[in-house]
Amino acid sequence: MEYLTEMQQRVILALYYSGNEKVTFRKLIELTKSSTSPVKNAIDSLEEKGLVEEIEETESFPKRRYIKLTEKGKKVAEKLKELYTLIESTS
Repeated sequence: MEYLTEMQQRVILALYYSGNEKVTFRKLIELTKSSTSPVKNAIDSLEEKGLVEEIEETESFPKRRYIKLTEKGKKVAEKLKELYTLIESTS
């Protein structure tokens, strides 16, 4: 069984609650209230699990990299949301 770290959960939920289909790396750092290295490590790990994907837009200058949830990632985000709602309602 694989577990998600706290930072991985924060990245998934930040992407889910951002309301955007895709988010820049810089914006994701801001949303998770973290720094570059932990967010990058979480993204790499989540990408390996098939929960997020990176998209590079080359038409614009400078090039922009975006991160978005995959369909699997959206399902995990929904489950995390349910879990946190359940935890909050029982406290």
